[in-house]
Amino acid sequence: MTEFLQFGLVGALAYVVDSGLFVLFQHGPLGVLAGHPNTANAASATIATIFSWVANRLWTYRGRTQERTWREALLFALANVGGLFITQFCLLFTHHVLGLTSAIADMIAAYVVGFGLGTAFRFTFYHYIVFNGGADKEPLRTLKALRAPRTPRVLRRSRSARRSRRAPAAPGAPECLTPHIQ
Repeated sequence: MTEFLQFGLVGALAYVVDSGLFVLFQHGPLGVLAGHPNTANAASATIATIFSWVANRLWTYRGRTQERTWREALLFALANVGGLFITQFCLLFTHHVLGLTSAIADMIAAYVVGFGLGTAFRFTFYHYIVFNGGADKEPLRTLKALRAPRTPRVLRRSRSARRSRRAPAAPGAPECLTPHIQ
């Protein structure tokens, strides 16, 4: 539960960074990306992703980080690209299918619907793939534990060795009832 709350707090801060930069890029005093909502979204999401990775790595998942930082960063970026695609799809759908192009329509499409769906995707991806801290070996250990217990190799004997250690059978007695020498 703590992990989920920390993820939520980092996500909320990343949301403020992302949406604040989006509005600044689109409608701010300079309007550097005015009329280009998808580009503004990609730029703001990239900056928010860098912030989110650092915060999640150092705080939320600090005990589950991977030894290979570059691999973790690559997986984190992949998860965020997936979330960005979800957000981009919502923006494109709103603009080109619904024909809604106002600033409020952009905000709802990107930062309510898209961000919500993307967040669910990212949490799942982070938890099970990015910040597993070597937990990818756990399923193998679990599988081995579920196997039937085996007798150690030292204690096992071949059939011929077991037969040679049997006491002589009584005449006419079935072999299964013959006593064994211990």
